[in-house]
Amino acid sequence: MVSKRLLSHVRACNLWYRIGCYLLLVQLVGCTIANHNPAPVTSVQGYKIELRSHINTPSYRVKKGETLYAIAWRSNQDFKFLAALNQIPDPYQIYPGQVLKLKGKIPASVYKKPTPVKIAKTTNSNANKSTAKTSIKAPLKPLVKPATITTVTAKTSDRPPTKSKPPVNAKPVVKVVKPNAMVSNNKLKWSWPASGKLIRTYSTSKSGQQGVNIAGSLGRNIIASENGRVVYSGNGLRGYGNLIIIKHNDDYLSAYAYNQKLLVKEQQWVKAGQKIATMGNSGPNSGAELYFEIRYRGKPVNPMRYLPKR
Repeated sequence: MVSKRLLSHVRACNLWYRIGCYLLLVQLVGCTIANHNPAPVTSVQGYKIELRSHINTPSYRVKKGETLYAIAWRSNQDFKFLAALNQIPDPYQIYPGQVLKLKGKIPASVYKKPTPVKIAKTTNSNANKSTAKTSIKAPLKPLVKPATITTVTAKTSDRPPTKSKPPVNAKPVVKVVKPNAMVSNNKLKWSWPASGKLIRTYSTSKSGQQGVNIAGSLGRNIIASENGRVVYSGNGLRGYGNLIIIKHNDDYLSAYAYNQKLLVKEQQWVKAGQKIATMGNSGPNSGAELYFEIRYRGKPVNPMRYLPKR
């Protein structure tokens, strides 16, 4: 009888011990999650990447393959501001390991104008005195009598002029014309970067979408929305997949994300309507789409205000 009671007591103790251990484990897991909240992970074109890793720190250490434009994009900053803040001259070269300031005031030396140099006037009193005493009594006579110039009219021939023939070994001259990539703000004429249905639009909320999503089919053409220069082409920005950023002028940039294949390289000039990529998707379980952004001085703006109605 005693052994049965003792056995039941031991079983009860074991049960409460297990419950206590379980509660302790749950508490430890909860604390771990609260203290370490990693960025969500998704898959773009078969690669696992973190979603939209924006930079909110006052400084940032440059990693391999990053550009000033890409860092400005991730921190929602104007690349010109970052260049001035860190005193980086055009063409804005940065290096791995370099620490960039992302917040602060631009040094006064950047705006310092050169001091004008005053040139002192030199006077020669002796020269002035001699000049004052000298006077011309009569005009000088010319040494040589000017000759009379007569005009002779050439006789025109009745034969038509003969065309000069180019040399046999002469090569045709090819004019290299640089595309008019940088367009002033009032002359920008934006066009849709892809054909397809608009499935998500721009949002003004703090955590809302900063661009638009256009649905389509894999491999569909992605075109440049305006003339410009490619300042980023790669997949180093987490959350954008294969991304292209085009600089249209000192104020406007445009971005094309989730591409299947990139067809342009950095520093390449492109024209409006030129094919720059093919459409991809944002994950293995999502359809083909393009994510498109327009930024004015580093800040996202609503693309629908710039794109033509269709």
